[in-house]
Amino acid sequence: MDKAARTYTEFEYNRHMEELRNLHQNAYDYVIDASPYKWSRVHCPKRRYRVMTTNAAECINSCLKFSRQLPMLSLAEFIRNMLQRWFHDRYRATQTMHHQLTDAAHLVLLKLVEKCGFLP
Repeated sequence: MDKAARTYTEFEYNRHMEELRNLHQNAYDYVIDASPYKWSRVHCPKRRYRVMTTNAAECINSCLKFSRQLPMLSLAEFIRNMLQRWFHDRYRATQTMHHQLTDAAHLVLLKLVEKCGFLP
């Protein structure tokens, strides 16, 4: 059923659902009664489950690559520590900023302004 829920094409969805029906008719009936529009990507009328991920999600996923093997409580503690350290580091960085932009963004803007000839 997991494969059917994650497919992007109707053909693959139907193939996986047929496999489920052959393996376990009651499970098939149950998921069909639950309405595929609520759990299947191919039938979802909009991007309800954010199939496209953001860079933040990709970043966190890569940070958690090896820690996913930890027990649940250890994983939760790891995530809490990681986010707490991340926010603390960024907070400290903002305290030392002299501009409303980050230093890197400020330098990029200065170079663009200089290139356009707006600076004396």
